[in-house]
Amino acid sequence: MTYDFVPAVFDPATGTGTLAFAQASQRPVRGATVQVMKGATVLATTSTDESGRYGLTFTESGTGQLAAVVLARTTAPAILVQDNTDGAIWAIGANLDATATTMDLRATHGWAGSSYDPARRSAGPFAILDSMTTAARAFLAVRPVAFPPLVVNWSPENVPQTGDKTLGQIGTSHFSPADGQIYILGKAGVDTDEFDSHVIVHEWGHYFEKNLSRSDSPGGPHGSGDVLDPRLSFGEGYGNAIAAMVLPESTYADTNWAGPGGSLTAFGFDAETPPVPTDDPLPGVFSETTVLRLLYDIFDGGSAEAFDPVGVGLGVVYDVLVGPQKATGAFTTIGSFVAGLKAQPGVNAAAVDALLAHYGIGPISTEWGDGDPDLRAMYVDVTSFPASVNLQLGGGFEYNKWEQNQYFVITGSGAQVTVSATSTEDVALVVVQAGQRVAQVDQGTSGTETATVPTIAGKKYLVNLVGFGATPGNYAVAMSFTSP
Repeated sequence: MTYDFVPAVFDPATGTGTLAFAQASQRPVRGATVQVMKGATVLATTSTDESGRYGLTFTESGTGQLAAVVLARTTAPAILVQDNTDGAIWAIGANLDATATTMDLRATHGWAGSSYDPARRSAGPFAILDSMTTAARAFLAVRPVAFPPLVVNWSPENVPQTGDKTLGQIGTSHFSPADGQIYILGKAGVDTDEFDSHVIVHEWGHYFEKNLSRSDSPGGPHGSGDVLDPRLSFGEGYGNAIAAMVLPESTYADTNWAGPGGSLTAFGFDAETPPVPTDDPLPGVFSETTVLRLLYDIFDGGSAEAFDPVGVGLGVVYDVLVGPQKATGAFTTIGSFVAGLKAQPGVNAAAVDALLAHYGIGPISTEWGDGDPDLRAMYVDVTSFPASVNLQLGGGFEYNKWEQNQYFVITGSGAQVTVSATSTEDVALVVVQAGQRVAQVDQGTSGTETATVPTIAGKKYLVNLVGFGATPGNYAVAMSFTSP
């Protein structure tokens, strides 16, 4: 069993890329479920090996056509790719002669030179499955990981339009925390991501975060050059870095069509080497591009880069993600990751600091960002009650940008704490304890919100003030904290 793999290519020097159908190759479908069926009756089941080969014996019985079928489903790890528009698992098969002793199957890309032949476009689900299998096995090669089952949704009807996912209106390729599933674009002539391995593994990385590590990211729109909330800059930089680590390939490529039915093009970047002029105009803890390259340099050997004396490998990255990053009392940012990294056996903190300095980040020493003034300023400690804090948020920015967010840290005493925010603009309050949301208030656009939270003595509670002011320019918010 093989599938046609089409490289998604991008040249950082020219800023151009495409799906390279001329470089397509046949790759084995690894670990996939194979069935011999007689009509609707399954006579035998096995799995393909690392070479895509399979073997089974069966006794023919029942009625209907005899066929061999390979499903886009693996069991170790457990991943299946289904069509979200009908709920069926993607599969490829062929009728069997009762005396046949071999059956080779190939899922083809179906590209006919300028468009896809829908009847021959069967490789997509197997390419998605294989990219995610590669990611999972990279971690399994360095640590014993118990990956929970994963459902991936791909359809030739999946378009970049938000709406009914059963109609293919998935918005963009994404991991959905709501149902724990991944959705991948597939509409020919619009945007197809099934061969964009970095896109696929980036979303798999969010599945990893949700199930094995932790993400406090607010999600939402983002891009290179944005000054993001540091939870978001970490989450998106992490997703791109993980893809570069496990594929392994440092150049990210996301292909799409230049206009409906137009020519194939691509966006991308190199996780290892920045272009000239830079694609990271505002480096630091709020930049996803900074986080991407910092994490990749922490992982790789860096032998050709004088500024990079760190190279911890994937095993240590995993240990940080599932250990201190998951357990942090702070929010998940580059601060919590670096603090957790420095606590790992054999990690040279001075070398990490040197790498941080290269990226315009201070020598982070705690999960709260101590050592980097910008990140530490996100956290305001509330040490006594009652307390009042007057601050400014930045209007005209989206809710997930640095300008619209401020964090407050409260140590529980066992008594209730009441938090209020008052502003002329719309604001919201979210209270989190060790990654778990314990309160959220967003009653409308009045600009006044109040949350009351029972606390446990000694536990840290984080209050995230989120602003939605749409008018450009700073606007005032008055915060009050009372207890009991």
